[in-house]
Amino acid sequence: MREQIRRVPGERFRQRPVRSDKKTGLIVGVLVAFFVGNVTGFVLGVYSTKAGKEFIDDLVTTEAPADIVNHKEISRAGFSLKYPGNWKMDTTDEEYDADHSFSIDSPGDCFTMFIIFDIDTAPSENVEAQIESFVPSLLKNPARTPFTKWGRYAGHGVDLKGRLLGINKGSVRVFSHSSESRSFVVIELYYDEDHANVQPGFRLIENSFRLVR
Repeated sequence: MREQIRRVPGERFRQRPVRSDKKTGLIVGVLVAFFVGNVTGFVLGVYSTKAGKEFIDDLVTTEAPADIVNHKEISRAGFSLKYPGNWKMDTTDEEYDADHSFSIDSPGDCFTMFIIFDIDTAPSENVEAQIESFVPSLLKNPARTPFTKWGRYAGHGVDLKGRLLGINKGSVRVFSHSSESRSFVVIELYYDEDHANVQPGFRLIENSFRLVR
């Protein structure tokens, strides 16, 4: 059983962007409900709530291949990008901002998150701040692989690999780029078992992303 990582609103900083949005599972509530009642009552009780319904639905959700042929496109004043036709923009997030803060979710549990700034920032500090929010709460002792390019942009990046929430193997890739007037942070999260299905979607987003100066 995969515990879902749920993104929750995090505080945003303009000079040193930090965002610890993660999908947090319902594991504690599930365990309590299980030991309080029997299996049938547990399932019906959990399913009666919105969060519980999402949890039960997630148990039977499988990752679908990214539809890069029938892709969608976003074109804003400050950036543009393409993403798979069967992925969706999460507009329900409390910090959703079409121009500065948003995530694009796969049909399963993987996603790409963007934070876009109208000023220059320090890419290495941005990435380290994000790592601090993921380690050790999401990844306890991840293997770290640095990289310096994402799409057409040079910058600072780190690929974190390990067991997400100590259960399923996966990766979190964090990258940041800054020009003299614009900057961004992008975060990709995926499970190893979903990699073949979501990798084309991540690459479509990466290769099509354009920051308008």
